[in-house]
Order: sequence, then structure tokens, then C-alpha cells
Amino acid sequence: MTLENEEIGNVESAVEIATPKWKNVWLIYAREMRDQLRDRRTLFTIIVLPILLYPLVGTLLLQIAQFSHEYPMGVCVVGNEHLERLPALIDGESFSEGLVESKQPMELVKYSWNEFENRDDLATASEKWVRDGVYDVVVILPPEMANALDPTVDVDEARATEATSDREPNISPINVNVEVVFNVASDQSLVGRDRIAAVISRWRDRWVSRILTSRKVDASLLQPFGVLPRDIAPVNVREAAFWSKMLPFVMLVWAMTGAFYPAIDMVAGEKERGTLETLLCSPALRGEIVWGKLAAVTTFSMMTAILNVGSMLVTSTLVFRQMSMGANGVFTAPPFIPLLWLIIALVPLAALFSAVALAVAAMAKSSKEGQYYLMPLMMVSLPLVLLPLMPGTTLGIGTSLIPVTGMFLMVRALIEGQYGAALMHLPIVFCVTTGALLLATRWARRQFESEGVLFAGGEQWEFTQWAKRLWLDREPYTTPMQSYFAAALVLIALFFGKLAVTSMPNTFAGIAQLIMVPQIGLILAPTLLMAIICTRSLRLSLRLVIPKSPLALPVALLLGITFHPLYVLLASWVSAIYPISDSAATAMKPFAEQISAAPWLYVVLLMAVLPAICEELAYRGFIFGGLVREGAGLRAILVTSVVFGISHGVLQQSISATCMGFILGWVSLRTGSVLPGMLIHVTNNALSVSMGRIAEWDWQGIDLFIKSSPGGPEYQPIWTVIAAGLTFCCLFYFALMRTNKESFFGMVFPGLSTVASDSKLARLY
Repeated sequence: MTLENEEIGNVESAVEIATPKWKNVWLIYAREMRDQLRDRRTLFTIIVLPILLYPLVGTLLLQIAQFSHEYPMGVCVVGNEHLERLPALIDGESFSEGLVESKQPMELVKYSWNEFENRDDLATASEKWVRDGVYDVVVILPPEMANALDPTVDVDEARATEATSDREPNISPINVNVEVVFNVASDQSLVGRDRIAAVISRWRDRWVSRILTSRKVDASLLQPFGVLPRDIAPVNVREAAFWSKMLPFVMLVWAMTGAFYPAIDMVAGEKERGTLETLLCSPALRGEIVWGKLAAVTTFSMMTAILNVGSMLVTSTLVFRQMSMGANGVFTAPPFIPLLWLIIALVPLAALFSAVALAVAAMAKSSKEGQYYLMPLMMVSLPLVLLPLMPGTTLGIGTSLIPVTGMFLMVRALIEGQYGAALMHLPIVFCVTTGALLLATRWARRQFESEGVLFAGGEQWEFTQWAKRLWLDREPYTTPMQSYFAAALVLIALFFGKLAVTSMPNTFAGIAQLIMVPQIGLILAPTLLMAIICTRSLRLSLRLVIPKSPLALPVALLLGITFHPLYVLLASWVSAIYPISDSAATAMKPFAEQISAAPWLYVVLLMAVLPAICEELAYRGFIFGGLVREGAGLRAILVTSVVFGISHGVLQQSISATCMGFILGWVSLRTGSVLPGMLIHVTNNALSVSMGRIAEWDWQGIDLFIKSSPGGPEYQPIWTVIAAGLTFCCLFYFALMRTNKESFFGMVFPGLSTVASDSKLARLY
């Protein structure tokens, strides 16, 4: 066998060794399940608590319902004496008949306007009454009500006798307001405000009706037609309307909760008990250990969700039926088929939550520390679950691309019987969920492959010692933790910087300041400061090196030109999926007008050169340099792309920038330098701000590339196709470049880092 064949055989044997054996995975799964089921706390949390909790809560609700009653509402009316010539608002000690429809009792108290010296005393007294709970609502009828339009006056007779009468009759309306004083901090007062508002509205309608009648106008003209609502939804859909939103939410929340605590015990708990070292010394591979633990955590996550939802359904159905709250089918039990869809969708989501929880729990040194890590993780995950509950959020292409949210909405569509919409978006939801699950599983596996994560020291942290080590132990490149801190620092600074902008400037000087301050002060300045403090070499930490290949920079320039038509096409797709609101478009219009009217060179320097330098030095320079260490090329590309996208602020632009960040990150990884990314960034931005001007040039042949349209300048379809081919050639060139063996091999074959360090194996790539 030749040396080359021998090396290839070593590679195949290494890959074969790295392939997980499902027998070992099953043994680890059985071990974790056995240990967890022997734990009384786990049994109580997963099985006993769901079975007992909801019946106990239901029993408590039934007991409370037996003693619940509506308390009388205290209402004070000031100035009723001003309504002598108007329809009666109060009859005796209560409101007039027909004005109050609610069965809730009201205790009505009347005060005369003369009992108060002035309006200020009345305002002070009414506020004190409501604040102290003496009355829930105070209604103030001002003296101007006495001059209001008299409904008993006949207009024709009043005008006929107007000249001979000593007192001029009131035949025209006045503007007067009835004041209702309430306390928003009191539920009883809020209810009283709504009921009193309804009473006054009916009284006003009665008043207007009498005025129209006195003027010989039919009062029914005010309501020429009625509204008769008719619900065409089938009975089963109406019954499932409530559960279609509530049931997936409850199940997903319990799936997250059920995944977090077993993950803590299986990793951080084993560290405390000293059994993790024994498991890692076993013949099982790290990947097999991760798969076994992941299966166990997923099992407990699903058990927790199913048992809690099942117990809640049974208890709520019986309790609400007993309390006579299910007359409209709102609290009826959901059909079996929707529950089956929900359980099927629960499998990948529970696995996703379990993988993320397992990866985060690996960083904890104790169970207590693990709880500190997982609670913020739960708060980050909740918006993905709460987003489908927002009004107007429906299943579409845009929402299908959001992890967890897309699955939630698809399950809701299945429960509501919208099988066509669910089937149409199923491929997108499946791909997104699968991709998120693979990334989370990969992250968990890498956590278990890192000795620094599993066995990090537990020494006490002291600021002085940390600052001293930070300065004395500086390296040419930044560390991953410093990169994460820099990314967080830049995003936080940009967040508060955007909040400080209250209005869009209407001059080019204001726009220049709006762009330069975030770019230089919030992105570049923190990056340079951290590079000076944390590293020994500013040039290496920012990755300001010349690529070894002499064609890298020219090819990067060509890639920036040829990729722009695809970027414009991507931006149009994003805008179609996530349309820009009218208010946002109106707010951005002055900005676009100023940019189009400014000198071209100034616009390119401001919108292309400056962002390319500042953002690339920060994202593909300092932050990328720390994240790419230890062969984590994919981590560096993903993190910097997401941070780069989020920093743009506008959703549509953030999505396009994130996709652009993948290209920039991959080129930066292949070349080992930040300079090619700068060229691509400058070219892309320069073309974006220059397309309108280029379309107006009278150069011969320019219409072969760009054309003008009512919606703005567009690339010719033929040039877009040619540009796509040239883009592929440029990317293929960067793919063939010789790169750092550890970064490239760790990205393509994760988990074989020890094999990749072999010089013989590295020569094959």
C-alpha cells in the first residue's frame, strides 16, 4: 500500500471510529432514565405534581366560586340639579329605568354642586373619594348642563315667539363634557367606569331622540340599519378556537420546563456527584454520551408536557362544566386528532429545547449555577412561543421561517382545520426546525468535546487578579469570551444609540452625523479599545493581513460586483415576505431623498467606505478572530453574521445583511484576512446607493445591465443570470484556496480535531 493509500485508510478508520454506536447510546439512555426515575424529586416534578396540581387547583376554584359574589358598586353623581329640563338621569335613589342593563348592584349617592365652594374643591374631593375607595366612580355634571339644548322646545314655535319673549329659548346645542373620575389601579373602579360610560351613552341617546322628535325628525334615522353577525365556522372549529391558541402554548412552556431541570441534573448534577468523569472514561464516545443524554432529556420534556396538558384538560373540562362556563363551547374538550398533531409536533420541539438546555447546562459547575444559566435561556425562548399569540399573527412564509413560532402556527392551523395552509408551509417549517435542531445538537456535542467547558475551574473571581491577568497574559488574537463580550457591547451600544434618535434628520449634514456617530463611536471605537487592552498586536487582532493568494483581493472585488444583483433580488424577496409598514416607509422617505440629492462621492464615502471599514474591523476582524479559534470556523461565521444583521436595526435589512454576512464570513475564513471582506462590503454598498444614478447615465450599453422601472432601478434578468455564474466562480476560487488546516478541518469534520492535527492527514487537504 502506498503512503497516500495508507493515509486515506487512516482517515476512513478515524471516521469509522467517530461513528456513534447506537448500542452505547441506548445504554447511556437507559442509565440516565433509570437514575432520573430513581430520584424522588424528578418523579414528583414530572408525574406526581401534574396529576395532583390541577385537581387541587380545580377544587380550590370550585370552593371559591361558592363564596364569590359581586360587591355593590359605589357611584357618586354631582350636579344632578342641572338636568331639570333634560331627560331624567336619576330616578329617586337609582338611575332611570332602562339606563342600567347590568345586574351588578349600584349604590348611588347624590351631591349638589352648591355643597362645594369651587371647582378645585370638587376635583380634590372627588379624587380623594375614588383614591380612598369611598366611591368607585364619581360623575360630575357641570353647571353648563343647565344651558344645554332643551328637547321639549318646539323649534318653530320658539322662533315665532322669539321677538316677544323676555327669555330667549335655547334652540342651539352647546359643547359640554361630563367628567367621570375613576382609578385605573382598581379593578372595581375600571369596571365602574365602563358601566357608567354605558349608562351615560344611553342617556345621551335618549336625549338626542327627544330633540329629534321635538323637531319632527324620526329618531330611527340615526340607526338606519342593524348588524347581524353570522359565524360560518363549523362547530368543531368553534370549539377548537380557544384550544388552538392556548393548548400549544401551555404544552411548549411545559416542554421547556421539563427539559431544563433534567438537563441540569444530568450534567451539572453529575459534576457535583463526581460521576461525570467516570462516564467520560468509559468506552462510549462523547457523541454517544450526548445522544444518550439528549434522548433522556427529550423523553422527560415530552412526559412533562403531555402529563401537564392532559391533567389540565381533564380538570378544566370538568371544573368549567361544573361552573357552567362551557355554554358556548369555549371550554369543551378538544378533539382527539388535534391533540395527535400537537404530540407529533412536540417531538422535534422537545428535542430542540433539550439540546439547547443540555449545551447550556454543560457550562455550569453546579446545579445552582445551572439554574442561573437556564432561566435567562427560558426568557429568551419565550418570545418565540408568545409571538403566535399576538393578534394578526398567522401562518405564512415569513412566520414559517421563525423557529418554534412556525411550528406553533402550523399546529394551530391543523387544530383549526386549515389543512391546506399547513400542508403548503410544512416543507419550510420542517427545514427550519430540522436545521435548528441540528445546530443545537452540534452545539451540545461540541460542549461535551471541550475539556475547558466540562472541567472549568471553580475558583473565586477577583477583579484585581482578573485585570492583572488580562494585561499580562495578552495574546496576539482575542479569545472567544472577549469576542462574545465585544459583540454584546456593540449591540447594546447600538440599541441605546438608536433610542437616542428621536427624529429623522432632513439635511445631508444631519444624515452624515446620524451615520458617523454609530459607525465610529459605537462600533469602531469599542472594538479598537478592546483590541488595545486585550491583545498584543492590533494588526493581528483585527486580522489586517495581506492574503497569501495574490488574486484574493481582485477576486473579492469582482465578487462584490457580481453578487450585488443577487443581493438586490434577495432584498426584494425579503420585502415581499416581510412587507415594510407604511409608517416605516414614510419615515425613511426623507432619508432616501437626501441621499439621492447629495454629491455621489460623499454618499459613497459615507454609505459604503465608512461602514465597510468600521463594521468589517469589528465583525470579521476582532470578533471573528476570537471565535474562529479552536477550529470553530462555523461558529465564527454564524455568530458574526447574526450580530452583523441585528446591528442594522430594520428587520428587512437585518435579514438581508445576515445572509450577506455568511458570504463575508466564509471569505474571511478562507483568506484569513479582513481585507477581502472590506472590498466586497464597499462594492456592495456603493452599488446599492449608486443604482439610481447609474440607470440615468447615458453611457452606451449601460441598459444591458440596469434598467429603469416605476419601482426604481432594476438589474436586467440576463445580467442577473450571468452575475450568478460569476459569483459561483469567485466562491469556487476561494473554496480552492489553501487555508488554515485546523479551522477548515474543524468546520468540515467536527469531532475529529485530534485526527485533524495529524500532519499526514492535513496534507490530504
